[in-house]
Amino acid sequence: MGWIVALVVWIAAGARTGRVAARQPTPLRIAMVIAVSSAACASTLAVPDVALRLDALAPTAGLSEILLELAWTLFAAASAVGAVSVWPILPRRALRAVATVIYAAAVLVGTALAGGYPVPALVFIVLALASVVITGIWHVAWTPLGRGIALVVVGSAMVLVAAVVGLVRDAAGETWIIGSSGAYTTAAVVVSAGTVWVLMETWLRARRDLRRMSALHSVLVSRFPEVVEGDGKGSTTVLRASDSIAHVMDALYLQAGAGMFETRAQNLPESTTERSRILARWIDDPAGSEVLDTEWIAPPQGMSPRRWVLQLAEAYAEIRHSPVPVAATEPASEESVP
Repeated sequence: MGWIVALVVWIAAGARTGRVAARQPTPLRIAMVIAVSSAACASTLAVPDVALRLDALAPTAGLSEILLELAWTLFAAASAVGAVSVWPILPRRALRAVATVIYAAAVLVGTALAGGYPVPALVFIVLALASVVITGIWHVAWTPLGRGIALVVVGSAMVLVAAVVGLVRDAAGETWIIGSSGAYTTAAVVVSAGTVWVLMETWLRARRDLRRMSALHSVLVSRFPEVVEGDGKGSTTVLRASDSIAHVMDALYLQAGAGMFETRAQNLPESTTERSRILARWIDDPAGSEVLDTEWIAPPQGMSPRRWVLQLAEAYAEIRHSPVPVAATEPASEESVP
Protein backbone atom coordinates (compact mmCIF):
# COMPACT_ATOMS: atom_id res chain seq x y z
CA MET A 1 0.00 0.00 0.00
CA GLY A 2 2.86 2.36 0.81
CA TRP A 3 4.26 1.99 -2.71
CA ILE A 4 0.88 2.85 -4.24
CA VAL A 5 0.57 5.97 -2.10
CA ALA A 6 4.08 7.07 -3.03
CA LEU A 7 3.35 6.48 -6.72
CA VAL A 8 0.14 8.53 -6.60
CA VAL A 9 1.85 11.45 -4.87
CA TRP A 10 4.81 11.33 -7.27
CA ILE A 11 2.40 11.45 -10.24
CA ALA A 12 0.86 14.59 -8.77
CA ALA A 13 4.35 16.06 -8.26
CA GLY A 14 5.22 15.33 -11.88
CA ALA A 15 2.01 16.92 -13.10
CA ARG A 16 2.68 20.09 -11.10
CA THR A 17 6.28 20.21 -12.35
CA GLY A 18 5.09 19.89 -15.93
CA ARG A 19 2.57 22.66 -15.33
CA VAL A 20 5.31 25.02 -14.15
CA ALA A 21 7.54 24.04 -17.08
CA ALA A 22 4.76 24.72 -19.59
CA ARG A 23 3.62 28.02 -18.10
CA GLN A 24 5.25 31.06 -16.55
CA PRO A 25 6.58 30.09 -13.10
CA THR A 26 5.19 32.09 -10.20
CA PRO A 27 6.03 31.94 -6.48
CA LEU A 28 2.77 30.09 -5.85
CA ARG A 29 3.35 27.49 -8.57
CA ILE A 30 6.96 26.91 -7.51
CA ALA A 31 5.89 26.57 -3.87
CA MET A 32 3.25 24.03 -4.88
CA VAL A 33 5.86 21.97 -6.73
CA ILE A 34 8.18 22.01 -3.71
CA ALA A 35 5.35 21.12 -1.33
CA VAL A 36 3.97 18.18 -3.30
CA SER A 37 7.49 16.94 -4.12
CA SER A 38 8.35 17.02 -0.41
CA ALA A 39 5.18 15.06 0.35
CA ALA A 40 6.18 12.57 -2.35
CA CYS A 41 9.63 12.15 -0.82
CA ALA A 42 8.07 11.71 2.62
CA SER A 43 5.64 9.09 1.27
CA THR A 44 8.55 7.19 -0.25
CA LEU A 45 10.61 7.35 2.95
CA ALA A 46 7.58 6.08 4.88
CA VAL A 47 7.70 2.80 2.93
CA PRO A 48 9.34 0.26 5.30
CA ASP A 49 11.46 -1.36 2.58
CA VAL A 50 12.89 2.02 1.54
CA ALA A 51 13.61 3.01 5.14
CA LEU A 52 15.36 -0.29 5.90
CA ARG A 53 17.55 -0.15 2.80
CA LEU A 54 18.43 3.49 3.40
CA ASP A 55 19.37 2.83 7.03
CA ALA A 56 21.44 -0.17 5.96
CA LEU A 57 23.46 1.94 3.53
CA ALA A 58 23.76 4.97 5.82
CA PRO A 59 26.86 5.40 7.99
CA THR A 60 24.69 6.36 10.98
CA ALA A 61 21.43 4.88 12.24
CA GLY A 62 18.12 6.67 11.89
CA LEU A 63 18.89 8.45 8.62
CA SER A 64 15.49 7.58 7.11
CA GLU A 65 13.69 9.06 10.12
CA ILE A 66 15.69 12.31 9.88
CA LEU A 67 15.02 12.63 6.14
CA LEU A 68 11.32 11.89 6.70
CA GLU A 69 11.07 14.66 9.28
CA LEU A 70 13.01 17.07 7.05
CA ALA A 71 10.67 16.33 4.13
CA TRP A 72 7.59 17.27 6.13
CA THR A 73 9.32 20.38 7.45
CA LEU A 74 10.07 21.46 3.88
CA PHE A 75 6.46 20.68 2.95
CA ALA A 76 5.24 23.03 5.66
CA ALA A 77 7.65 25.76 4.58
CA ALA A 78 6.68 25.57 0.90
CA SER A 79 2.99 25.45 1.79
CA ALA A 80 3.38 28.58 3.92
CA VAL A 81 5.16 30.38 1.07
CA GLY A 82 2.28 29.44 -1.26
CA ALA A 83 -0.25 30.78 1.24
CA VAL A 84 1.66 34.03 1.77
CA SER A 85 1.96 34.58 -2.00
CA VAL A 86 -1.81 35.11 -2.31
CA TRP A 87 -2.08 37.65 0.49
CA PRO A 88 -3.35 40.90 -1.12
CA ILE A 89 -1.72 43.04 1.57
CA LEU A 90 1.75 41.75 0.71
CA PRO A 91 3.51 43.69 -2.08
CA ARG A 92 5.01 41.55 -4.81
CA ARG A 93 8.45 43.00 -4.06
CA ALA A 94 8.28 41.85 -0.46
CA LEU A 95 7.16 38.32 -1.36
CA ARG A 96 10.67 37.13 -2.22
CA ALA A 97 12.01 38.44 1.09
CA VAL A 98 9.22 36.76 3.06
CA ALA A 99 9.76 33.48 1.20
CA THR A 100 13.49 33.68 1.95
CA VAL A 101 12.76 34.15 5.66
CA ILE A 102 10.39 31.17 5.72
CA TYR A 103 12.84 28.87 3.94
CA ALA A 104 15.67 30.10 6.17
CA ALA A 105 13.59 29.29 9.25
CA ALA A 106 12.95 25.83 7.81
CA VAL A 107 16.70 25.32 7.40
CA LEU A 108 17.33 26.33 11.03
CA VAL A 109 14.67 24.05 12.50
CA GLY A 110 15.78 21.32 10.11
CA THR A 111 19.33 21.62 11.44
CA ALA A 112 18.03 21.34 15.00
CA LEU A 113 15.90 18.39 13.98
CA ALA A 114 18.92 16.59 12.51
CA GLY A 115 20.69 17.23 15.78
CA GLY A 116 17.98 15.42 17.72
CA TYR A 117 15.70 18.34 18.67
CA PRO A 118 12.30 17.81 16.95
CA VAL A 119 10.29 20.35 18.99
CA PRO A 120 11.34 23.45 16.96
CA ALA A 121 10.37 21.64 13.77
CA LEU A 122 6.99 20.69 15.20
CA VAL A 123 6.33 24.27 16.28
CA PHE A 124 7.37 25.50 12.83
CA ILE A 125 5.04 23.00 11.12
CA VAL A 126 2.15 24.07 13.34
CA LEU A 127 2.65 27.78 12.66
CA ALA A 128 3.28 27.34 8.93
CA LEU A 129 0.30 25.10 8.29
CA ALA A 130 -1.96 27.23 10.48
CA SER A 131 -1.32 30.08 8.03
CA VAL A 132 -2.10 27.70 5.14
CA VAL A 133 -5.41 26.60 6.66
CA ILE A 134 -6.51 30.13 7.55
CA THR A 135 -5.57 31.51 4.13
CA GLY A 136 -7.12 28.58 2.30
CA ILE A 137 -10.47 28.93 4.06
CA TRP A 138 -10.79 32.45 2.62
CA HIS A 139 -10.36 31.10 -0.93
CA VAL A 140 -12.53 27.97 -0.75
CA ALA A 141 -15.40 28.20 -3.23
CA TRP A 142 -17.55 25.93 -5.37
CA THR A 143 -15.27 26.21 -8.39
CA PRO A 144 -12.57 23.85 -9.71
CA LEU A 145 -9.88 25.98 -8.08
CA GLY A 146 -11.87 26.35 -4.87
CA ARG A 147 -12.39 22.60 -4.61
CA GLY A 148 -8.67 22.03 -5.12
CA ILE A 149 -7.89 24.56 -2.39
CA ALA A 150 -10.35 22.79 -0.10
CA LEU A 151 -8.45 19.53 -0.50
CA VAL A 152 -5.13 21.26 0.21
CA VAL A 153 -6.66 22.84 3.33
CA VAL A 154 -7.96 19.47 4.55
CA GLY A 155 -4.60 17.79 3.98
CA SER A 156 -2.71 20.61 5.65
CA ALA A 157 -5.11 20.52 8.60
CA MET A 158 -4.42 16.81 9.02
CA VAL A 159 -0.67 17.43 9.19
CA LEU A 160 -1.31 20.35 11.56
CA VAL A 161 -3.31 18.16 13.95
CA ALA A 162 -0.68 15.40 13.77
CA ALA A 163 2.05 17.93 14.61
CA VAL A 164 0.06 19.22 17.61
CA VAL A 165 -0.35 15.64 18.81
CA GLY A 166 3.40 15.23 18.40
CA LEU A 167 4.03 18.27 20.59
CA VAL A 168 1.71 16.90 23.27
CA ARG A 169 3.39 13.51 23.22
CA ASP A 170 6.82 15.09 23.32
CA ALA A 171 5.78 17.15 26.33
CA ALA A 172 4.66 13.90 27.97
CA GLY A 173 8.13 12.46 27.43
CA GLU A 174 7.18 10.04 24.64
CA THR A 175 9.33 9.44 21.60
CA TRP A 176 7.71 10.88 18.45
CA ILE A 177 8.84 10.87 14.84
CA ILE A 178 7.38 13.47 12.48
CA GLY A 179 5.61 11.70 9.64
CA SER A 180 5.37 8.33 11.38
CA SER A 181 1.58 8.25 11.81
CA GLY A 182 -0.93 7.25 9.16
CA ALA A 183 -2.37 10.76 9.20
CA TYR A 184 0.68 12.05 7.33
CA THR A 185 0.30 9.44 4.61
CA THR A 186 -3.38 10.25 4.17
CA ALA A 187 -2.59 13.97 4.15
CA ALA A 188 -0.01 13.45 1.40
CA VAL A 189 -2.64 11.85 -0.83
CA VAL A 190 -5.25 14.53 -0.09
CA VAL A 191 -2.81 17.40 -0.71
CA SER A 192 -1.52 15.84 -3.94
CA ALA A 193 -5.10 15.47 -5.17
CA GLY A 194 -5.74 19.12 -4.34
CA THR A 195 -2.69 20.34 -6.24
CA VAL A 196 -3.79 18.62 -9.45
CA TRP A 197 -7.57 18.96 -8.96
CA VAL A 198 -7.93 21.81 -11.46
CA LEU A 199 -5.96 19.85 -14.07
CA MET A 200 -8.03 16.69 -13.55
CA GLU A 201 -11.39 18.45 -13.51
CA THR A 202 -10.54 20.56 -16.56
CA TRP A 203 -9.50 17.46 -18.48
CA LEU A 204 -12.60 15.51 -17.46
CA ARG A 205 -14.87 18.43 -18.33
CA ALA A 206 -13.18 18.77 -21.73
CA ARG A 207 -13.74 15.06 -22.42
CA ARG A 208 -17.39 15.42 -21.46
CA ASP A 209 -17.82 18.52 -23.63
CA LEU A 210 -16.28 16.80 -26.66
CA ARG A 211 -18.70 13.90 -26.22
CA ARG A 212 -21.74 16.14 -25.78
CA MET A 213 -21.03 18.31 -28.83
CA SER A 214 -19.78 15.47 -31.03
CA ALA A 215 -22.87 15.21 -33.26
CA LEU A 216 -23.31 18.97 -33.61
CA HIS A 217 -19.63 19.53 -34.32
CA SER A 218 -19.51 16.71 -36.85
CA VAL A 219 -22.43 17.93 -38.97
CA LEU A 220 -21.27 21.55 -39.00
CA VAL A 221 -17.63 20.74 -39.75
CA SER A 222 -18.63 18.42 -42.59
CA ARG A 223 -20.80 21.23 -43.95
CA PHE A 224 -18.13 23.93 -43.50
CA PRO A 225 -14.71 22.20 -43.40
CA GLU A 226 -12.93 25.55 -43.80
CA VAL A 227 -13.51 26.37 -40.12
CA VAL A 228 -10.99 23.69 -39.11
CA GLU A 229 -7.27 24.38 -39.34
CA GLY A 230 -5.03 21.31 -39.17
CA ASP A 231 -6.05 17.87 -37.94
CA GLY A 232 -5.79 18.65 -34.22
CA LYS A 233 -3.99 15.35 -33.52
CA GLY A 234 -1.14 17.04 -31.68
CA SER A 235 -3.47 19.06 -29.49
CA THR A 236 -4.47 18.33 -25.90
CA THR A 237 -7.99 17.34 -24.87
CA VAL A 238 -8.64 20.75 -23.32
CA LEU A 239 -7.49 22.61 -26.43
CA ARG A 240 -9.51 20.32 -28.71
CA ALA A 241 -12.64 21.06 -26.68
CA SER A 242 -11.97 24.79 -26.90
CA ASP A 243 -11.28 24.52 -30.64
CA SER A 244 -14.48 22.55 -31.18
CA ILE A 245 -16.51 25.33 -29.59
CA ALA A 246 -14.84 27.85 -31.91
CA HIS A 247 -15.52 25.58 -34.91
CA VAL A 248 -19.23 25.41 -34.06
CA MET A 249 -19.53 29.17 -33.63
CA ASP A 250 -17.65 29.87 -36.89
CA ALA A 251 -19.73 27.32 -38.81
CA LEU A 252 -22.98 28.81 -37.51
CA TYR A 253 -21.79 32.23 -38.63
CA LEU A 254 -21.08 30.88 -42.12
CA GLN A 255 -24.45 29.12 -42.29
CA ALA A 256 -26.08 32.44 -41.47
CA GLY A 257 -24.32 33.88 -44.49
CA ALA A 258 -21.96 35.97 -42.40
CA GLY A 259 -24.71 38.55 -42.16
CA MET A 260 -24.98 38.88 -45.96
CA PHE A 261 -28.38 37.19 -46.36
CA GLU A 262 -31.55 39.22 -46.53
CA THR A 263 -33.68 38.46 -43.47
CA ARG A 264 -36.98 39.85 -42.31
CA ALA A 265 -37.15 41.58 -38.97
CA GLN A 266 -37.24 38.93 -36.26
CA ASN A 267 -37.69 38.95 -32.51
CA LEU A 268 -35.44 36.72 -30.45
CA PRO A 269 -37.34 34.51 -27.99
CA GLU A 270 -36.85 35.47 -24.37
CA SER A 271 -36.40 31.80 -23.49
CA THR A 272 -32.95 30.49 -24.31
CA THR A 273 -34.43 26.99 -24.49
CA GLU A 274 -36.87 28.02 -27.22
CA ARG A 275 -34.12 29.89 -29.02
CA SER A 276 -31.80 26.86 -28.94
CA ARG A 277 -34.61 24.62 -30.30
CA ILE A 278 -35.20 26.95 -33.24
CA LEU A 279 -31.48 27.07 -33.95
CA ALA A 280 -31.20 23.28 -33.66
CA ARG A 281 -33.97 22.82 -36.25
CA TRP A 282 -32.25 25.40 -38.47
CA ILE A 283 -28.95 23.51 -38.13
CA ASP A 284 -30.60 20.17 -38.89
CA ASP A 285 -32.55 21.43 -41.92
CA PRO A 286 -31.25 24.81 -43.10
CA ALA A 287 -32.98 24.54 -46.48
CA GLY A 288 -36.39 23.93 -44.92
CA SER A 289 -36.06 26.61 -42.25
CA GLU A 290 -36.32 30.35 -42.40
CA VAL A 291 -33.06 32.23 -42.83
CA LEU A 292 -31.83 33.42 -39.46
CA ASP A 293 -29.77 36.50 -38.77
CA THR A 294 -26.38 36.31 -37.07
CA GLU A 295 -27.98 37.84 -33.98
CA TRP A 296 -29.49 34.42 -33.27
CA ILE A 297 -26.08 32.78 -33.13
CA ALA A 298 -24.48 35.01 -30.51
CA PRO A 299 -24.62 33.59 -26.96
CA PRO A 300 -27.46 35.06 -24.87
CA GLN A 301 -26.50 37.75 -22.42
CA GLY A 302 -24.73 36.34 -19.39
CA MET A 303 -23.98 32.99 -21.08
CA SER A 304 -20.50 31.94 -22.20
CA PRO A 305 -19.90 30.54 -25.71
CA ARG A 306 -19.12 27.14 -24.13
CA ARG A 307 -22.46 26.92 -22.29
CA TRP A 308 -24.32 28.16 -25.37
CA VAL A 309 -22.75 25.61 -27.70
CA LEU A 310 -23.43 22.80 -25.21
CA GLN A 311 -27.08 23.89 -24.95
CA LEU A 312 -27.32 23.89 -28.75
CA ALA A 313 -25.74 20.44 -28.80
CA GLU A 314 -28.37 19.13 -26.37
CA ALA A 315 -31.20 20.65 -28.40
CA TYR A 316 -29.73 19.20 -31.60
CA ALA A 317 -29.42 15.76 -30.00
CA GLU A 318 -33.09 15.89 -28.94
CA ILE A 319 -34.14 16.60 -32.50
CA ARG A 320 -31.95 13.86 -33.96
CA HIS A 321 -33.12 11.24 -31.45
CA SER A 322 -36.79 12.24 -31.48
CA PRO A 323 -38.88 9.34 -32.91
CA VAL A 324 -41.44 11.83 -34.25
CA PRO A 325 -40.27 14.72 -36.44
CA VAL A 326 -40.30 17.93 -34.43
CA ALA A 327 -42.17 20.75 -36.10
CA ALA A 328 -39.97 23.73 -36.73
CA THR A 329 -40.88 26.79 -34.74
CA GLU A 330 -40.83 29.88 -36.90
CA PRO A 331 -39.23 32.95 -35.35
CA ALA A 332 -41.73 35.68 -34.73
CA SER A 333 -41.47 38.71 -36.94
CA GLU A 334 -41.87 42.23 -35.67
CA GLU A 335 -45.04 42.60 -37.76
CA SER A 336 -46.68 39.71 -35.87
CA VAL A 337 -46.09 41.30 -32.48
CA PRO A 338 -49.14 43.40 -31.38
